[in-house]
Amino acid sequence: YVKMEELRIEHEEQMEMLNVKLDRAVEAVKIKPSAKLREMQQNEKLVAVNERVEEAMNYRKELKILEIKEAQRIEDLRAKNAENQRKKLEAQQLKEIHQLKAKIETGKHNLQI
Repeated sequence: YVKMEELRIEHEEQMEMLNVKLDRAVEAVKIKPSAKLREMQQNEKLVAVNERVEEAMNYRKELKILEIKEAQRIEDLRAKNAENQRKKLEAQQLKEIHQLKAKIETGKHNLQI
């Protein structure tokens, strides 16, 4: 039972470390922005340089909408990625618990024999 408690504490520490890792800003950097967003940003700059004001304003409007959608997409991806990593860790921990229980049961059987 001491081993089960040690395993439980270790699993809590692993989950806490994963949560800290996922909260860092570095995780957000790993998700690349869409190519369309980059292209529109470049086009907007080119149009603005050529002083075509109306066209540049239209690009800015479209760009603003696209940036909001992109931010939402990235946030959704981060959340999905974080959830997948948590599920993977929980599955691994559950497997370790089952292995330890099986080992304890085997030990009990050996003592009875």
